[in-house]
Amino acid sequence: MQRRKSVKERMEKTAYILDYMREGNPLDKHAQHKNRPVLQMVGEDYFMLIEASPISSNIDFQIEQKLVLTEAPVKVDFHITYEDLTTVAKDELPRVLRKIVTEEKSSIFVDFFNKAEPLTLKLHALELLPNIGKKTLRIILEERKKQPFVDFKDIETRVGIKDVPSIIVERILKELQGGEKYYLFVYPIFEERSKKLGEHVIYVGYLEKLGKQNETGTTLSNK
Repeated sequence: MQRRKSVKERMEKTAYILDYMREGNPLDKHAQHKNRPVLQMVGEDYFMLIEASPISSNIDFQIEQKLVLTEAPVKVDFHITYEDLTTVAKDELPRVLRKIVTEEKSSIFVDFFNKAEPLTLKLHALELLPNIGKKTLRIILEERKKQPFVDFKDIETRVGIKDVPSIIVERILKELQGGEKYYLFVYPIFEERSKKLGEHVIYVGYLEKLGKQNETGTTLSNK
């Protein structure tokens, strides 16, 4: 059995800036960020929400800027929840997520439509996406058996749905806001807290799973 990874082992390698507060954030729950420069970011691999401090106050950062965290002049301080984000960060988040979905991870998300599997006997992973009901699910499964989807446009044309990236972004946002049972893409950093409350949270982790399969050449069976 594969050993389960911890949050520390799932560290983000790259992240996008959602907000940069040069004078700090007086409303931040972390004392060190109330009057010192602070960045709020979202990771590219697990969509973890992060607060970080610049190593120097003389460094300028731009919203939507992509940082390689092992090389960037910042120190990651905390993982945060959606509710911890500033209004600016919340407004910026959908745009950054769309950029990740369409530019950085498009092939993996198309692969998700080709390889997603049932979660239970009655629930398929694809049904957790907005506007994907039983009828649309059936069309997706039939079409991918004929030929794998090659890009978002191919999915939209053959399945008859509009703006696939927006559908994916909406699901990611829902997972980031919490309260879900299944997490297809977002790693739920609040999982241990949820377990203490008796909630059953399942991290499916399709980005992680499909990314590894692309690296190793292994495949999921289509069901």
